[in-house]
Amino acid sequence: MRNPYLYLALTGVLLSGCFRKPPQPETALFRDFSLASVVEGMKVPELQSLSGGGGGSESLGDIVRRRRDSHATYKITEREGKFDETRFITQLKREVDKVIGASGVRLDGSGSDNDNFHLDYSDQGHTGSLEVFGTRTEGNQFKLWSVMRENTQNVKK
Repeated sequence: MRNPYLYLALTGVLLSGCFRKPPQPETALFRDFSLASVVEGMKVPELQSLSGGGGGSESLGDIVRRRRDSHATYKITEREGKFDETRFITQLKREVDKVIGASGVRLDGSGSDNDNFHLDYSDQGHTGSLEVFGTRTEGNQFKLWSVMRENTQNVKK
């Protein structure tokens, strides 16, 4: 008869490779941020939501890499002149700055142009960025895209 402890040890070794330690959780900002919600909260009378969506991915390892993207399309209803895309992007950046400030992460840097902006942030073991781009399409529509990335240092036990 063979040693049952040998079988038990071999089974334990084989099964240990099947189970990974769960990754470190993402920041609340990464988990909860919604560009569409920020725009909705701005109550811009010229913009009416038409469609939107998004997706995400996660790559595990010593550093957990996460990515979320979203897009939203709005119908522009012109009021008293032409909708000012540059002014809207500037206002949107200010609102996103407030969301980041309220989330508790540290804002490490930012930049903007007429039709886009980016923000870099960090928190204990996390570094992340948000990029937002907006443009008028088809004459009376405005489209927003965002990409949020976050890297998390996995804690070894």
